[in-house]
Amino acid sequence: MMNTAANALNISPQAIYRPSRPGRPAARLHLSLNPVTLAFGDAMRTKSLLPMLAGPHFDRIIQRSIQLRHRLHQCPELGYHEKQTSALIAGELRRLNIAVTTGLAGGTGLTGLITGSGRRCVALRGEMDALPVQEQTGKSWASRRPGVMHACGHDGHTSMVLGAAAWLSRHRSLLPGQVKLLFQPAEEGRNGALRMCESGVLDRPNVEAVFGLHGWPPMNIGHVATRSGVFLAAVDTFEIQIRGRGTHAAYPHKGINPIACGAAIVEALAADVSREIAPGNTMVLTIATFNAGTAPNIIPDLGTITGTLRTLTPATRRSAKAAMVRICKSIGVAHRCRVQCRFTSGTPATVNSAAGAALFERTAGQILGKKNVSILDKPFLWSEDFAYYLQRCDGCFFALGVKPPAMKEYPMLHNPRYDFPDAAMAIGIRMLIALAVGYLAGDTVGINGNVSDPATSNLPLHVQPQRRT
Repeated sequence: MMNTAANALNISPQAIYRPSRPGRPAARLHLSLNPVTLAFGDAMRTKSLLPMLAGPHFDRIIQRSIQLRHRLHQCPELGYHEKQTSALIAGELRRLNIAVTTGLAGGTGLTGLITGSGRRCVALRGEMDALPVQEQTGKSWASRRPGVMHACGHDGHTSMVLGAAAWLSRHRSLLPGQVKLLFQPAEEGRNGALRMCESGVLDRPNVEAVFGLHGWPPMNIGHVATRSGVFLAAVDTFEIQIRGRGTHAAYPHKGINPIACGAAIVEALAADVSREIAPGNTMVLTIATFNAGTAPNIIPDLGTITGTLRTLTPATRRSAKAAMVRICKSIGVAHRCRVQCRFTSGTPATVNSAAGAALFERTAGQILGKKNVSILDKPFLWSEDFAYYLQRCDGCFFALGVKPPAMKEYPMLHNPRYDFPDAAMAIGIRMLIALAVGYLAGDTVGINGNVSDPATSNLPLHVQPQRRT
């Protein structure tokens, strides 16, 4: 059984059972010297982690996690309405004898706490909300709620955290610290992570580092990716209101046409805002809607344009917003329209700490093999409110491959045919366990942060970014 597990992880049995040097006591944490043996805690000096992430008990954890994912997938709930989802998670944590705190972040957020022998505390995050999408997967566990589905894989992410919790709870007596489990509402554009932070989930005990993941359809199952520093973009939504004066289409000179003004604004934003941003500073401005008018023979009073602005640095974010406001107002004056450009601030950029990313790279290399770990040369341009946790503590957010290798492509996030694949569950659970254990065991000082050459990594470096809000 162990040999089979080792082959599946692309790690030789000899590497798993490599003994310590004769006559030399085992180190408290082997990850910085010999990551394959990742020992933790005084009681684990002669044991290693990888063999413990295989076998019948671990298989049962995987199967239970898959069953939980299917149940969550059947009962999707939108942001801040995850009552059934929250209750199911709380029940599972209590079944595992994990202390639970409910009623957070507007009511549906909750945490679990696994207490080991030390004071250090690391957190793992799962998000609970679904999307207003009509499912088209045809799966036996498809959504039972019309117009709502887990089209972004949050059912998988949450179930993997629960799987990691089951393993960590079973081995809590060996943990050199505490693991806090964060189950947040409303990741999809409603800043649930911020409300969790405001609810004090990173306090009592104080969380020193947080780790999380997200399924990524362009990448094969068995592969993972991240980068130190900015990993995901900041996103702001905007609405531009253009007020003219309505009139009959036969007498345009009697009115002021907001559509003509809006068309000029769209063209100017596309052409001019980027010219005010230094070429090395990435920015993506997307016009997504333009609504005006009710009939072909009426010039309307009002036109509305909406879209998103994605940036990687606070300075670029400020400069782009200022340029947009100035351009919109000046064009409005030229067309005799009253123009207002309003921004709704979304999530900030997701910025991985250097130590967190280095721990990820080491851990993933030993769990999956270095060839299956990509360190990206550029950030992705979708966004994640995991950023709020990383603003407050150390940690790393990473992408988990979910595309079956035999498939040419897999349905993208937010697609009605997307379903988080069961085959990716074990890999995500192993990664979460190993990151939590590695951090608690002290592998944050003196990490060898050698970054792999992006040219030899398995993931295309310029994957087309997909829309996430």
